[in-house]
Order: sequence, then C-alpha cells, then structure tokens
Amino acid sequence: MLDNGVYFDAAEVQFAFQFIESLTLTKSTKSGGPEPFRLLPFQKKLLANLLGWKRADGTRLYRKSYFSVARKNTKTQTLAALALYLLVCDDEAEPEIYMAASNNDQSARCYEAAFSMVQSHEELRDMLDWSKAYRHEIRNPLNGGLLRALSGEKKGKHGKNPSTVIIDELHEWSAGQEELYDALTTGSQARRQPLELVITTAGSDEQSLCYRKYEYARRVELREVEDQTFFPLIYELPKDADWTDESLWGLANPSLGEVVKKQALIEERNAALASPAEQNKFRRFCLNQWVNSAEQWIPLHEWDACAGNVDLEYLRRLPCYGGLDLAAVNDLTAFVLAWPDDDKIYVYPWFWIPEQGLKERSHRDNVRYDVWVKQGLIETTPGNVTDWRFVTQRILQLAQEFDIREIAFDRWGARDTIAELTDNGIQVVAHGQGYADMGAPSKRLLEAVLSRKLIHNGHQALRWNIDCCSVDCDAAGNMKPVKPERNKSSKRIDGVVATIMALGRAIACEDNTISYTGLKVIG
Repeated sequence: MLDNGVYFDAAEVQFAFQFIESLTLTKSTKSGGPEPFRLLPFQKKLLANLLGWKRADGTRLYRKSYFSVARKNTKTQTLAALALYLLVCDDEAEPEIYMAASNNDQSARCYEAAFSMVQSHEELRDMLDWSKAYRHEIRNPLNGGLLRALSGEKKGKHGKNPSTVIIDELHEWSAGQEELYDALTTGSQARRQPLELVITTAGSDEQSLCYRKYEYARRVELREVEDQTFFPLIYELPKDADWTDESLWGLANPSLGEVVKKQALIEERNAALASPAEQNKFRRFCLNQWVNSAEQWIPLHEWDACAGNVDLEYLRRLPCYGGLDLAAVNDLTAFVLAWPDDDKIYVYPWFWIPEQGLKERSHRDNVRYDVWVKQGLIETTPGNVTDWRFVTQRILQLAQEFDIREIAFDRWGARDTIAELTDNGIQVVAHGQGYADMGAPSKRLLEAVLSRKLIHNGHQALRWNIDCCSVDCDAAGNMKPVKPERNKSSKRIDGVVATIMALGRAIACEDNTISYTGLKVIG
C-alpha cells in the first residue's frame, strides 16, 4: 500500500497478461506466420503500470501515458492487444476505445491488427460484433462497448465520449490535426478512469505537438515535474551517446534479439555512415532520437550554445548592419541586425506576417505563428498579404534607435520598400542569393556559431528557421542556404537568409580583405 491509498492490483495485471497471451499474431514480426502473442518484458512493464496501479476507489492511477520506442518494436501489436483488453475486460460502462492516427493508412494498420486477433480467437470471434469491419469498428454487445479506428483526415470527431484514446505515431500529426487530438482527449471528462495513451517513434519537428508531449514526458520521467497521473516510458539512445556503438542499441530497442534483429541494424548503421541524411534516419527510426532535419546545416545544439544576453541598450552605441528578406506576399518576412563587437558578433531578428489568416497559416505550416505573435516574437501587418509599408516604417523606427550603416536585401525583393528606405537616407545593398554572394558569409556564420563568437537571444522563430535550413554547395565548395524539402511549404529559412546577409555586410565593411561580387550599393 502506498500513500493516499494507492495500491498495485497484481491480480488484474496477471489476468491482463493471460488475456493478451491468448491472442494470436497472424502477421508475426518474427516468422511471417501465425503464432501466440508472447509478451516481452518491456510490454509487461507498460501494461502492468497502466493497468495495475489503482487509486483507493479502485480506479486506475494513471490517466495519461507517453510510450516511445524505435520502429519494429511491436508498437502496433501492443496497441491492438491493449485496445481489445479494454473493450472486453475494462470495468467501464459502455467503453469507447478510439485508435487514432494521422492518416487512413496508419489507422487502418492499427485496426487490422486488432481485427485479425479477433478473427483468430474463437471466443472473441463469437462474442464480438465485427459486422461493421468495413467501417473499422468492432462492438461488444455484452457491455455496449465500441472500438473504432479514426483518422485525422476525417471530420466529425466531436461529440464522442471516449473511455480510452490511443494515439498512434503522434510525430506524424500536423498542427492542423491537433483539433482531432483536442476533441478526443477533452471528451472523456465524464468517464470514471479515462486513459490517454500516446505511442510513437521520435519525430523531426520540435515545434510539433508530439515534441511538446515528449518534453513533458521526459520532465516527468526525470522528476522535474510531479504528475502522479502521467506514466512515461521512453526507450531511446541519449543524444550524447555514440550512435554507432552496437552495445547501446538496446536502449532504444527493448525487443533487440527477439523481434528486432541486430544484423539488420548493423546493415542500416553501415549505410548511415556514408550519408548524413541516412545517418539521421537511422538515429531517428532505429535509435528513437529526435533528429530535427534530414539534411540540417547548423545543428541545433550548436546554435543553442550561442544563446546569450543581447543587450539592445548597450548595442545602440555600436554600428550595425541589416539583412532584409522580403518573402512572398503572404509568408514570413525577416529583418536581422548584426553588431560586430571586438571578436563577437551580436544578432537580433524581427519578423512580420499578415494578420488575416494567421490561424490557417499556422495549421498549414505546422508552426505556431499565432502563439509567437501573442508572445511578441512576430509582428503582424494589416490585411491578408504582407504590408510592405508597415515593414518599411518599422525598419525606419529601428534606424532611429540603432546606428544602421547598411541593409542588404535580395535584389529580387520589393523595390518600393528599398526605394523608400533609400529616400530616408538608409544605404541599402542588393545582395544576390547565389553561391557567389552567399558563400563567404554563410561560411563565416557557421564558423562564428561553432567558435561561439556569434551571440543571439534565443529567438524561437529564428531558431526554427535554423532548424529548417540546409545548404547546397557548388563544385568550388561555396555554399548557400536552401530549404531541405523544396516541395513542401512548411519550411522557412527567411531569418537565416537575413542573418547571412546582415553578417555579410558586417564582414565586408569591417574586413577589407573580403570582397563580394555582384553587390550594388543603392542610393
């Protein structure tokens, strides 16, 4: 017996193990054929904690859980077996169990695993109503229970009364699908012992809902947060560990040697050694590490190490140089100032986005622009397209506060903005976006970050841009920033481009040994 009457119900745990091990894996992860479901130690740990710990009134202690493990470690089978147990054996009137995924294919896989277990179990096959299998639905006539697969691609998720919500592969959910998550997880308030279980592999977007859940789970696991209703279970390789070390792989693969084959991991590791992109895939999917970009240029831990005090009052006395990236008419616009100070360079960003359609744009890009606006990290311009006049006036205000010597801009940018800045006495410089103009300042930015000579204020929007940014190199080794996924609109590197241009002007003006081709001073 623990404090507050909390106790462990060993009898229910043993009964749950017996129920699940009576099921059959019809698509075995080991041999490809049917075989009994044999619970592995890590699965028993998850189930025993979720089902065994009880409150004084007999209801479950844990109401939420985050379970994360590398791929191929039987997540889907574990999810399906637990869902069936709760449908048949849970002490809940008319239980509603929802298996939710980001898309139809993923939710179908979860449901089909449960459905095949029912079909191969004589007693369950006779007990349950699976006549609506085409709707991804199984019912229990004995207790009025329902098990259903849901997808974030469909509407109509409100009005449900779930007793259990199992969220599969949350890392795949976009910001636009958070409405489904909220609808499901807030609809169970009337239940006696609601359960919310997130079961996922690590993702790549640190702005996502999944990463926020992961961070919270880690804090509970490390006891930085006290939450007796939340059970975290994370199998991952620490970020500072040697990912090539075979002896550590079991940290992320608790079924190593049983389901996951070491030789398969060795082969994938060897392929990853030859390619940074493959390395990140291996670390993410096989070692369950959050890896931010498939081809990331500046690692976030290096960028974060440069965060420090950017004292704008102190910097008012120093000359500075600007970079202005005037993005598409309804996207993010960035302006960055760079202050050389002895061997350090301080940078500070400003961002703008159209006010109208802010929520929709946040969902489209899977980025919380709306939150950043509330936090004062991004300013809005009136209307549904970027109001260049608003941006121009804001820059002119900054020019009254700081000693701006030059502002570099993309020569394909808004000419009216540049003309107005010039008319107000600000020297602007056209800056090409090719290898010739971007190469040297891009290299110096990387060097300044790695040597900790660049100081920034930890601005979250600029950090996100850094996370999105990759580089292309020409035959001579010159580099330029690019989006790692050009065919997707969700990546933004505007702040990086503006930072590089600002740094380029600072270097060009402070170091006469560096010259740039194709630069033209306007005015």
